[in-house]
Amino acid sequence: MNRPELKNDITELLDRDFTCRLVKDNDEDIIKALNCIYSHYKYDYLHQALYDLDYFKDVIRNGRFTAAVAENKHGQIAGFGANDAHPWFPGLMEMGGLIVHPVARGNGLGDMLDDFRIEEGRKKGIRGLFSTPIMPNPASQILLSRHGFIPTGMYFHAGGPESLGASGDGIHPMDCGFSVYIYDKETPHEIYAPGEIKDFLRDVMDEVGIRYEFNESTGFRADKTGIDFNHEVPSKLLETRILGIGPDFPEVIEKLPYHEDDTDIQALMMLISLNDPGCPELYQYLRSHGFIFAGSVPGGEEDLIVMEHLKHPIYKDFIKIQPDYEAIMSKVLKINGLE
Repeated sequence: MNRPELKNDITELLDRDFTCRLVKDNDEDIIKALNCIYSHYKYDYLHQALYDLDYFKDVIRNGRFTAAVAENKHGQIAGFGANDAHPWFPGLMEMGGLIVHPVARGNGLGDMLDDFRIEEGRKKGIRGLFSTPIMPNPASQILLSRHGFIPTGMYFHAGGPESLGASGDGIHPMDCGFSVYIYDKETPHEIYAPGEIKDFLRDVMDEVGIRYEFNESTGFRADKTGIDFNHEVPSKLLETRILGIGPDFPEVIEKLPYHEDDTDIQALMMLISLNDPGCPELYQYLRSHGFIFAGSVPGGEEDLIVMEHLKHPIYKDFIKIQPDYEAIMSKVLKINGLE
């Protein structure tokens, strides 16, 4: 790993005249951006791969990352944020990883970086952005709402109790929310909605403002179920994405390492396309096997729902949220009988 030696290299601001720009494709500029991340997280940032210079260069060259910084007239980089074109969310980029250097807080850099990244996403011609603000930090939720993001669901137990790069207390799993900012509100979306969540989806999509039509399921489109998964060891989470629903989905799901007796995995998250006619049947199977419905991520090339299986309860008293996210969480909990 080509991991640089990082340091907290700003002890005071030399000026407060900041502008935002993209990270340059060279070691010096990338290290300045990483020093900004280090100023808050040290080496505990959740996206550990970014500390590798070669990886950082690769993801900005291939277009996966749109990495931005806030820089003042003296060349001090005191803010960082990125848009991530995650392959599991086609048509959307994740707007995340916002860091403001401790000495620069209170100067509006978070707002500047959000405005800049929203415009950069628009330039790319994608359908929209999504974000996953952490629930112990209402300030990040308020910032996203101020910039037009609509809460659409929850992401329970997205991180383990240590929660690298977040605010883990060593006891409670870390929870996040889902929210979206959609540019393309004209493309119609054909939805195969499970009956139990139809009203929830209608409310969310109406608030987001996208065009949609509910269709009746016509059976399976695929002969075999495709699945991709990622085991994040520090977070004790298994993330999965169903790539096509076939009649063999029970066997595919049962083979996931989450079900092994000696696994350290504490939560299983599954993304399922509402545009797949097999969605209602898979949904019913998961609900009958202890999964909860956690929300949706609509507006991309595929409209997704989030299903989760949790080995520990939802600690509602540990979740700190502002009203928009509180409303969506209340709806989610009600659907699952967890009020």
